[in-house]
Amino acid sequence: MKILSMAAGLTLLAISAAQAQFDAPVYHYQGTLEADPGTGHIAADWQIDLLAGQSGALTFVLAPSLGNIAINGDITGFETGEQGPFQSLTLHLEDGAQHIGIRYDGVLLPEPMDNDINAVTPERVELTIDSFWLPVDAGFRGFFTTDLTVDVGAPWRAVANGEVIPEPSGARIINSGPSLDIAFTLAPGFRVSGQEGYTLFDLRDHDEGTDRLIAAADFCFDYLNARFGARDPLPRASFVIHRRSESAYNRRAYITLTDISDTPDDRLTQFVCHELAHHWSAGADFMTVENWLNESFAEYTGVMALRERYGEAAFLNRMNGFRDQVAGQALPPVWVPGATDRGPYLVNYRAGPIALWHLETYLGRPAFHRFITRYMVDGIDTTPDLLAMLEEIAGHEARDWFENRLAHSGP
Repeated sequence: MKILSMAAGLTLLAISAAQAQFDAPVYHYQGTLEADPGTGHIAADWQIDLLAGQSGALTFVLAPSLGNIAINGDITGFETGEQGPFQSLTLHLEDGAQHIGIRYDGVLLPEPMDNDINAVTPERVELTIDSFWLPVDAGFRGFFTTDLTVDVGAPWRAVANGEVIPEPSGARIINSGPSLDIAFTLAPGFRVSGQEGYTLFDLRDHDEGTDRLIAAADFCFDYLNARFGARDPLPRASFVIHRRSESAYNRRAYITLTDISDTPDDRLTQFVCHELAHHWSAGADFMTVENWLNESFAEYTGVMALRERYGEAAFLNRMNGFRDQVAGQALPPVWVPGATDRGPYLVNYRAGPIALWHLETYLGRPAFHRFITRYMVDGIDTTPDLLAMLEEIAGHEARDWFENRLAHSGP
């Protein structure tokens, strides 16, 4: 089976694993969601606080299948339209608007999504920003806190990127940390296993691979906390093991996995350590070129963990595999001054980690360890700040060398 650290669409928000490095919240979402697992129909009712007050126009995007839209509050009017594959809701705000209400309903997914992450079915209700089941700031920079009650008509158990309070027919989810997503899974039949530092929520009807996952998670918690967790250790995590063969993601300490029955131990270790590393590697603007910091450092940390657990040969095999993947590809640079566009998968998950590998070779492991620890612990979120920190550690020549190395994406 295959584990992917990103799924199609905006599961690129592996950034939503971020913790305190996120920007301050712009909104507070309080609402209810009624989801019918039998029909796929949802009905949402939101009260959204504009925490700093706003004026002018404010646009949200929403899944195109949802309708019966009603908007109230501090507005003078609104209109719907299209924004790419989504529908847009443009609100014309009163001066200093502080509160708006948005209601809508419909069958969220008339056709299943390819990645099978979002679903409203009798087996589970799993939702993330990928399906645009909730109104999302069209600029994708409106971080928010959440108080959401989900009603599925039965006492299903929930796992989420926030505090979960059981309700008679669902759950209340409270997320006091700013995020760009409200991600959760509710199901009638989790098999739950509490471990030191984390809990496993298994949707499968068997235990294949569970012992190996526990071993990988135990290793990653110890490995990462020893290196980066002196001031800010990893929080307790929740792992949800799904039946699907592809597509996994991370939202804060809520980490979803594919069916790990056949996943090799080394890849399981790399994946779990990558996702947990986002506790620290998450502050850069994911909508820009700087997203390479979030993903490349997490990915290389995962491969470093693989090296620690399985040895140099396993590490070289993985990194040479990365090089094979980017060889001959027409890719943009990892980073150059003035760049703005977010890089593609092969840049952020392959070319960027290769550049870090080359930097480790250039500096030597002790100096590189100081470098990557400073990046993680200090919450560096722009490449110029990263280069300045590298110069502080290793000198001007090392800075110039690495800046030149980032200017191409070859192997």
